[in-house]
Amino acid sequence: MDERSKTLLKTLIERYIAEGQPVGSRTLSRYSGLDLSPATIRNVMSDLEEMGFISSPHTSAGRIPTPRGYRLFVDTMLTVKPLERGGMEMTELAGQIQGQLGGQQLGPQRMITAAARTLSNLSHFAAW
Repeated sequence: MDERSKTLLKTLIERYIAEGQPVGSRTLSRYSGLDLSPATIRNVMSDLEEMGFISSPHTSAGRIPTPRGYRLFVDTMLTVKPLERGGMEMTELAGQIQGQLGGQQLGPQRMITAAARTLSNLSHFAAW
């Protein structure tokens, strides 16, 4: 598979994950960063479909990844980004939970109850 096909497959899978709908050639043209016409993209998508990486739910729809396409994406194309602010918030949250528990030795059920109460307070009672 050439780099152009890989780029389009990666973009298709990322857009499908983000939107949850079949991805068309115009969308791929916009998001792939490649200077290709929608017709050229349709030709590449046809090749990817023949190789079993994508499929079309029906004639006029865009394409969706197949399990084989997902496997290739995970094995060779997936890029992992470093943990950003959200990860830091989780670390802070863990510290707040430990602070609420005050170093007490609690049994498992009491620990879960205390953690749930702390999370509920921090989320303004979104779940209690």
